[in-house]
Amino acid sequence: MKKRYLLTLAILIGLGMGWILLTRRSAQNTLQTQKTNSVSVQQALPNNISAQKLSIQPPNTPAGNSVIAPAVMEYVRRIKADPQYDWKQPVNFYGRVVDENNVAVADANIHFKLNDLSQKGTSDWDLTSDSNGGFSLTNKKGKYLYVTVGKQGYYSSDNSVGSGFEYANPANGLFTPDAGNPVVFHLRKKGVGADLITSQYGMSTDFPIHIPHDGKPIMVDFLQRKTGDSGQMQITESKPEFSDWKSATNWWFRLEIPDGGLVEQSDEFPFEAPETNYQSSIEYNFQQNQPDWILNLKKDYYIKFGNPPRYGRLHLETGISYGGAILVYAINPDGSRNLEPK
Repeated sequence: MKKRYLLTLAILIGLGMGWILLTRRSAQNTLQTQKTNSVSVQQALPNNISAQKLSIQPPNTPAGNSVIAPAVMEYVRRIKADPQYDWKQPVNFYGRVVDENNVAVADANIHFKLNDLSQKGTSDWDLTSDSNGGFSLTNKKGKYLYVTVGKQGYYSSDNSVGSGFEYANPANGLFTPDAGNPVVFHLRKKGVGADLITSQYGMSTDFPIHIPHDGKPIMVDFLQRKTGDSGQMQITESKPEFSDWKSATNWWFRLEIPDGGLVEQSDEFPFEAPETNYQSSIEYNFQQNQPDWILNLKKDYYIKFGNPPRYGRLHLETGISYGGAILVYAINPDGSRNLEPK
């Protein structure tokens, strides 16, 4: 009797382990990278489910105690019943194109790319926005939709150069189309560009500079694209030697424009420098035991220097293991705050 009980128990445990392994196997996912027009986008083409995304940790759940959402479990059930479930979902999309002043942009070029069951695996459609900037794609079947928006004479913003929308897998965040609340895509109308002095040299837009690690200052001449004893901006840093950076516990970096200054900025289109609020110097100090400890620093600024003043924009990259810094800049030599390129 005892042997029969143990045999039954072993069979049940074996069946349970088999079910767990089968469920985990069905939760694998493959991602494919594809380019759409001139924009590289990551195109999700899963055969099953992302195992990592099946585990959902709700608020106040102790670390490691993740749960599987009911919607995801239902999704698992459906793709097990029909392996092509992903690519059979109803796809409808409603969008609107506006400019930097939220004015409708008519005749904008819209491109759709949809993962579906076609022979190629994707289908494409092109159309233009109407007089109110509106556009739509309806009555299609698929899984993941990419939308790109553009128009000659306009700059494309971040959300208009390749936005993706999921229609099948709830673990990826399902998109819900709403004709009354279309997705808004932003473009910026091109203005009158200026002849800017830039860090461009040959094919490279970067201006790499060497800076002494011991705090000795170096000057940057934006107009001549060189470093030395004279220039418009002074840079100072204290960093370990390259061989020692992994064990270092502190470093600092300082920018100074004595007759002007810098303003940190995060504008998507940094085409107009501000007139005021410039700081003559900006310094970053990093200690390993502090919350702001980082190994690499990337910043963008508007800059101002000289009398009469000249304005520009500056991108900085440096780090504890850098033997200096990388600068990318554009300066308007005419004294205008216009930084839009021709």
